[in-house]
Amino acid sequence: MSGRRPRRERAAHGERPPQSPRRTLPIALGIALGLAAAAGGAALALTHGNSAPAPCGPAAQGGSTSAALELSGTNPITGRPVSLASYAGKPIVLNLWASWCTGCSAEARALATFARTHPQAQVVGVDVQDSVADAKAFYRRFGWRHPSIFDPQGLIAARFGLQGLPATLFLDRRHRVVAKILGDTNLTGFEAGYRKALRG
Repeated sequence: MSGRRPRRERAAHGERPPQSPRRTLPIALGIALGLAAAAGGAALALTHGNSAPAPCGPAAQGGSTSAALELSGTNPITGRPVSLASYAGKPIVLNLWASWCTGCSAEARALATFARTHPQAQVVGVDVQDSVADAKAFYRRFGWRHPSIFDPQGLIAARFGLQGLPATLFLDRRHRVVAKILGDTNLTGFEAGYRKALRG
């Protein structure tokens, strides 16, 4: 005998038939993905519209705030290389954005004004999961002149553990992250974050 009891006998004793692992895995995976999506949605809701810069702790940049941030890549507008290291000794306003992001559009003119009126600061963008054509159209629409680093796969954004865009990081003269704004902001927010970078 095989040792297996007929299904009717198991049912009579209140037992459930064994389930195949292939059937339970998608269910468990679906539950996990659902919870992750809900958590991500909650994080997006919390970060949207936060116009005041906050001090940047280690979790915000994936490391100690005493370490200088190093980023480099290609500018989607000009095709030229862009590196934070080339702005040594200069505070940096690092703005993560995308042409498809509504919050990025909401703050774009304020960022252009900030860059124009604060030449002593260097604004650098990170264009996340975008296309070159859409990035160029965004630059033309809002009159941006500062360089951006192309991040088509979102790998740079993932380093910061971001749940949504836009996000702005303020780096002091040694390129340590000293403040951040998660969500869209205005000229006052950019200026307040920049002041923190000057004190860093």
